Amino acid sequence: MKVKYFIGGYDKNICYLLWCEESNHAAIIDPSVEINPVIEFINKENLILDKILITHTHHDHIKYLNDFIDYFNLIKVYISSKSHQKINFIPISNNQIINIGTYIVTCFETPGHYYDSISFWDEKNKRIFTGDTMFIGRTGRVLGSKSSIEDLYDSIYNILLKLPSETMIYPGHDYGYTTIDSIGNNIISSNFFNCQNFTEFKVVMKNYEKNRKKR
Repeated sequence: MKVKYFIGGYDKNICYLLWCEESNHAAIIDPSVEINPVIEFINKENLILDKILITHTHHDHIKYLNDFIDYFNLIKVYISSKSHQKINFIPISNNQIINIGTYIVTCFETPGHYYDSISFWDEKNKRIFTGDTMFIGRTGRVLGSKSSIEDLYDSIYNILLKLPSETMIYPGHDYGYTTIDSIGNNIISSNFFNCQNFTEFKVVMKNYEKNRKKR
């Protein structure tokens, strides 16, 4: 399965286009960037875009969703079964499988940054699409009413960091020292991913917010 990313949107958002080389069937992860460059690439490669996968429903990650739906009017949109969104989405839950042509991705519920966060695991190619749960160098923040630091700790330490260290992280924003990197390198480079327990994790998160406000 091939992947191309597009950076733009509200704040260095990353929209991913995944496609199967055998069938040319394709999917978008997070319609968070302006649609025209994506359409141009899809048409150039003769791809068949039939799915949109949503990592979570923060406005910046679904900002251009209606544009994609209007242009690809038979497209199917997949979203967490826990989401409060009421439009005609297909609900997905933990460990559910979604096919992209001859390939599959597995859905992992990874709440914390937001209550309906989903990560998408491409096991064959060792890729994890994490939305705002895990960035390169840090986790997502937990400032909103539908955030939970307890859930975030569980998602990071009991789900994402359990994946093979060579797994490449494809985050929802280009915030890090590089756009994409491995879980192993992320652990080496950041104290967010070296906590021995939840108490240490809370301290790391608190210090990040304190230092962030000073800048």
